[in-house]
Amino acid sequence: MTIEDENKLSDMLLQSLYDYHFAYNGESYTLPKSMLSADVNSKLAIEYLIDKEYAVDTGKESANLVLAITEKGMEYIKSKHIH
Repeated sequence: MTIEDENKLSDMLLQSLYDYHFAYNGESYTLPKSMLSADVNSKLAIEYLIDKEYAVDTGKESANLVLAITEKGMEYIKSKHIH
């Protein structure tokens, strides 16, 4: 996967978190961490979003990722006019 592909995947995932945030009144998106083992590209993209502080994982030590978009992530989406 190229850097450009990784950026597109990160943007797509962040857009999904943005949409989910508004569709479900600010709720976090929960998915099993085991799913990420099967998809290395998604794992890298999610880690990138967390590192950039565009998303947070509040699942901590649980078996799930509990992802939410941050204000910084929302600003990024708005600046790219993706939505």
